[in-house]
Amino acid sequence: MFSNFDFSILDAPDFKEDAVREELVLPIIKALGYSVTGDSRIIRSKSLVHPYVAIGSQQRKVSIVPDYVFTSDSSPYWILDAKSPNESILKSKHVEQAYSYAIHPEVRAPLYALCNGREFVLFDVKKFDPILHFKLTDIETYWGHLFRILNPDVKANPELLDYHPDYGIFVRKLGAIDGFKFIATSVHTNFMCKLADDEYTTMSVVTGDIDCLASLYFNKAQYEQLLSVQESTVRQIVEESLNQFPYYVSLENLGKKIKFGVASTLSNQVLSNAEESYIPFIVDEFMPYVGP
Repeated sequence: MFSNFDFSILDAPDFKEDAVREELVLPIIKALGYSVTGDSRIIRSKSLVHPYVAIGSQQRKVSIVPDYVFTSDSSPYWILDAKSPNESILKSKHVEQAYSYAIHPEVRAPLYALCNGREFVLFDVKKFDPILHFKLTDIETYWGHLFRILNPDVKANPELLDYHPDYGIFVRKLGAIDGFKFIATSVHTNFMCKLADDEYTTMSVVTGDIDCLASLYFNKAQYEQLLSVQESTVRQIVEESLNQFPYYVSLENLGKKIKFGVASTLSNQVLSNAEESYIPFIVDEFMPYVGP
């Protein structure tokens, strides 16, 4: 995302909060899939009618107005406050103020984040330590985690994340050994995301006595293989969506599905985000869909 950005400019005295917001924060917001309209939108600089929050018997003044409030299903989901590169966004008054704003009765956002151009940190109001913290130079490494937590379509789609335990965790707890294979001929999904130039992901429900959610990770060559087994309309929609911001596609409201067969191998890496822990499957091969 920032491969062409010279991060040494952050040391310049005139590169301040507004520059962080325009040059670094806005590209992240766009890539996450938010816009200024709709149920999942950006609200800029939302002031509080009553800028106080009760901490026990005391009233604490909330002195910040964060740069962005993001909604999901028309309700506040997370807030983001940009800071200048020389300001701390860990264990500082800025974190305290962002937390106070997020828990305010007029907001009640479960997540809050800060970015100073050098680092991005994401907190859950129910947890003390950050749930995600990384240098912006490493954003490609952490993008899959960030997207899975904050993208409004993933968060708002119960088929994708809610109600289903992770299939990788499920089979690992049942004793699956290294090299465990997930092979299926009739997989379908309505969501796909491009995480980086050579990294893609999709998710699908695996039905059984306990329905689980399988996360599949694959590379560019396998993505092309997946496209080759799609009907022309679906292929066109997916290609157009993943070739431009915000680099994901949701077919939920289009009456279409991405259908395929797959052979994949259980990863040995446990990934975590605000919602869950999960073990993805690394795709070996996509095949034509065989099923009803």
